[in-house]
Amino acid sequence: MKKLTLFFFLCYFNIYGQNTIKEVRVVKDDKQIDDLFSEIGSDELKLDILDILSQPALQITYEKINDPYSSFGADIFLNFNDINTSRSWSDKLALTPFYRFYFFDKRDFGGSGFFTEVFSKFSFGKSDMEYYYGLNNPNIEPYTEIKEEDFFDVALGAAIGQKWVNKKGWTFELSLGFGRYLFIKDPEQLLGGPEITSFRSRGTGRGGFSIGKRF
Repeated sequence: MKKLTLFFFLCYFNIYGQNTIKEVRVVKDDKQIDDLFSEIGSDELKLDILDILSQPALQITYEKINDPYSSFGADIFLNFNDINTSRSWSDKLALTPFYRFYFFDKRDFGGSGFFTEVFSKFSFGKSDMEYYYGLNNPNIEPYTEIKEEDFFDVALGAAIGQKWVNKKGWTFELSLGFGRYLFIKDPEQLLGGPEITSFRSRGTGRGGFSIGKRF
């Protein structure tokens, strides 16, 4: 009887041990992640839904998953707003290269989970400039004139975000960041001339939520 009990006892722990090993194997190693790269791809295209819903603008992003921990890419922004009816300054076209570092979820598909990024932004746009005449000239009745002027500037900044990826390669991303323009200057005030005010901001935001596909 004791031998029979010992036999069933050993069989139980043998089966339990096999099941435990199978459960541990679920955790993916780097080779399995490389296999998943081959399966769902390491290139990604995505579209920012927030820009489409909040204004007539389009932002498309390409991202290359470098390895499970990093990626690089760029996005292009096209603004279809009429500046005169929407805001006093705006990017009409912007190109934003970036480099990202991913954390925590590299065991899933790589290039997902929490991330931080650094970026540069090359902006082309139009800005309203306010010219106030008659400030220092008692012979002129004061009046204000608004002129629209083109600008180009470069910004540097950083952002954080979160990305999710499913087994079909579809992605969903939330991000938020801030940058600062490098070449913006206060308008030059000429002696005896009008007082000039620019509506351009010294900072630029970055963020939104995007839906994409890896290939």
